[in-house]
Amino acid sequence: MNLTREQVAALAAAVELDIPEPDLDGVTIRVSALLSAMKAIEDELGADMDAVDPVPPIFPREDF
Repeated sequence: MNLTREQVAALAAAVELDIPEPDLDGVTIRVSALLSAMKAIEDELGADMDAVDPVPPIFPREDF
């Protein structure tokens, strides 16, 4: 998936993230690569992905 600089800037603005102009090209390349890799994984695993509970991005601070 190839995003444009404008699309990445809009995504960043949606979550109130400021990406400095000199960094926007690098961030665009990385976000595009990440989304492409995620699509390849989803294409390979297909419906198996729906059988797995997602891991929360932030773990609770409590001991289990």
